[in-house]
Amino acid sequence: MTDRFVESDEIEDRSFLAGRITYIKPTGSDEAHRLGLIPANIDLPAGMKLYVLHAEDGSVLGFTDGYASAYGAAVQNELTPVSVH
Repeated sequence: MTDRFVESDEIEDRSFLAGRITYIKPTGSDEAHRLGLIPANIDLPAGMKLYVLHAEDGSVLGFTDGYASAYGAAVQNELTPVSVH
């Protein structure tokens, strides 16, 4: 048996995907402060990377300091994680 991933443009009925995709975006500490994820009075180590979960509309669902944690949180909440670079 051969595993095959279906491309999104091959799916005719996409209604089952609506509202179920979350984007995982690596974000630096400066951008996290700018977005208001981290309060201004909290200092993070220079160069620290956070992984932010975004809903399809771009709103922030949450963040963590590890990709695996972000991925796991998405799956645990029955969302389909997609990486954004």
